[in-house]
Amino acid sequence: MSMNAREERAGSVSRREFLKRSLYGGGTVALATLAPFPGCGLFDSRRTATNFILISIDTLRADHLGCYGYPRSVSPAIDRFAAGGVLFEDVTSPAPWTLPAHTSMLTGLYPSRHGVKSLTQRLDDSVPTLAEILADHGFRTAAFVNCSHLNRKHGLHRGFDEFRYIFRSAGEIHPSRIGDLALRWLDGAGGGRFFLFLHFYDVHSDYRSKETYEKQFVRAYSGEADGTTAQFKRFRDGEIVFGDDDATHLVDLYDAQIRQIDDMMKRLFRKIDATGRFDDTVVMITSDHGEEFLEHGGVLHGRTHYREVSRVPLLIRGPGAAGGARIREPASLIDIVPTALSNLELPAYNDADGIDLNAGRRRGHGRRKERRLFAEADHNNAVRDSRRLVRDRRFTCHVDLVTGTVRLFDLARDPREKNDIGAGHPEKVKYFQKELEAFMDTKGAAAPEVELSPAEIERLKSLGYVK
Repeated sequence: MSMNAREERAGSVSRREFLKRSLYGGGTVALATLAPFPGCGLFDSRRTATNFILISIDTLRADHLGCYGYPRSVSPAIDRFAAGGVLFEDVTSPAPWTLPAHTSMLTGLYPSRHGVKSLTQRLDDSVPTLAEILADHGFRTAAFVNCSHLNRKHGLHRGFDEFRYIFRSAGEIHPSRIGDLALRWLDGAGGGRFFLFLHFYDVHSDYRSKETYEKQFVRAYSGEADGTTAQFKRFRDGEIVFGDDDATHLVDLYDAQIRQIDDMMKRLFRKIDATGRFDDTVVMITSDHGEEFLEHGGVLHGRTHYREVSRVPLLIRGPGAAGGARIREPASLIDIVPTALSNLELPAYNDADGIDLNAGRRRGHGRRKERRLFAEADHNNAVRDSRRLVRDRRFTCHVDLVTGTVRLFDLARDPREKNDIGAGHPEKVKYFQKELEAFMDTKGAAAPEVELSPAEIERLKSLGYVK
């Protein structure tokens, strides 16, 4: 993180002061009421967005969607959605597991700034959520979530008029109950501006989908890999070994789940279209992180920042969206809050780490200035999981804070991050380490501690989050 960024933050205002001034005006705080992308080429500046729907499909890899080049037909509805909007090709998650990644998604801050990096922490009241900002601008707000990490205990419910967590047990065949709730809610949304946040757990392990989807995508297999979190934990603990055939079978099970959630997305898109909401509503589809299938020897997620985990989709449709636009410049989940506020013609939240993805694309501005993106893994089930990522357009640098190991990859020549070139580029490694040190020096609010009940701990064990 540059000194300029740190100096800008030093002058930022508190959450309460930001909300007060953005709503009622006055003061000298640097707020920018942005026009809806004049001449930027991504959205028609004559069309105004009234509402916002944010859809997070947990554990969904970008490279397993047809719109990102995947050869299997697992996502026809999502692909059609992408064809009518803007697709960001290179989006990095700031954390490789659910809680810190979603906290970043809903605050615009890196985990080190919002402080929620453990299941025993909750978001400090001084940090505004997107729902709070929109509620204070008169939006009706609702959230339907499918993971206990996003429940009220961790503070992500703040700002939502209606907030429902739908319990899902390990091994359950996902019925997309979140989607059914969303359809009913949209039926009764009525007039007025709204923000609807939907979190689907349908692609997360255990890998279970209805028989009709498994018949389409799961090929003949005689091994023992079953796609359960319990078995993945045994693999991580060295009790069992997976080979190439096992990894292929796990991918098949995973793809079947994507196809199942895609059918739910088709129902949702039809509802949005039938109610005319695509004419006045910005809809974003993204994910918190991807999943490993032995690309670097691991399974699940949460411990590394390799592309199979860190690269997530980001698709945006809205009034006047430039259908079929594809943006190559690197982006991050921290950009969702600034971009959403800009879409909705609301004052910018200048304390965010993210940027408005439409700014800087106006005619004559050319390419956006190079930026560094960061990611943090502080998974609370093992000390060895303290890892960091710093990257730019071309290179990724992975740093293990425990072992001191540093790996450098050239995405232009090695997009799968297989060939560590750090030894041959010591100056570049030194540069990225310096950038990472500056980033780690920047801290945010201290996240208050929360206590987990025995039942919550057992549930988290079943999902692989604690030992």
